[in-house]
Amino acid sequence: MGKWFVNRDSKARRNIARIEQRLAELPAGLITDVLELGCGIGSVAAFLAQNYNMRVWGTDTDPLQIQIARHRHPETAHLTFRVENAAKLSFKDAHFDLVVSQNVFHHMAKWQTAASEIARVLKPGGYLLWVDLAFPRWIAQPFKPLVKRHGLYCISEAESVFKHQGFEQLFHRSRMHGLFSQHHIVWQKKD
Repeated sequence: MGKWFVNRDSKARRNIARIEQRLAELPAGLITDVLELGCGIGSVAAFLAQNYNMRVWGTDTDPLQIQIARHRHPETAHLTFRVENAAKLSFKDAHFDLVVSQNVFHHMAKWQTAASEIARVLKPGGYLLWVDLAFPRWIAQPFKPLVKRHGLYCISEAESVFKHQGFEQLFHRSRMHGLFSQHHIVWQKKD
């Protein structure tokens, strides 16, 4: 059921529209190498490769998602799909101009390590487009010891981790969804 929810074409269109809006605000001509974490069936990665002529690596921890992505969007010189763990990426340091992470961190127990890995593989001055869920502190703190397989954090924790990794926040919008909020943030890695 969870994979159906994230693999819907309507969700892909919303994710693409969100990425397009943020890219319009960035110096897109300087963005050539892109990493998408949690690419699922590859719709966003394929869109960036086809419409922006960027070299895009779509990654996911689920081999089946990568298999579907390759079937739906054949790999090219500008589009590659790989099974990767966001908390232990195989890419070299300072390789990417842009990292895209949409609704990935709340699925990862080691989300802080993933933030460190993003900082490692992102070039100085590069950008991170980050969209994810966060809970209010009064929910996150008491339940955190009970949640072992997912990321449970409040937005101030996530902001603190990214700032500690050398990121500066350029844009932040949030929207409430019941007990949690969804945050759209653009970070830039400081030189």
